[in-house]
Amino acid sequence: MLNVDLIKDIAADPATVITLLSGEKIQVKNTLSDVLTKIKAYRIGMEEENRNVEGMPPNERDKKVRPT
Repeated sequence: MLNVDLIKDIAADPATVITLLSGEKIQVKNTLSDVLTKIKAYRIGMEEENRNVEGMPPNERDKKVRPT
């Protein structure tokens, strides 16, 4: 698992290498296209989750946002 908010750069030359904000480089097996698709799907999922939480009444929102 990788926190997408920590990604600084992604390059494929020929292997796909993800550079983190810390400067650490991680070589992955996925293609550049696969990585970008997964990041996009994650961000869309997070936007959907935020929309669902924002539309809830405050008492229900607290139950969903805060772990029990």
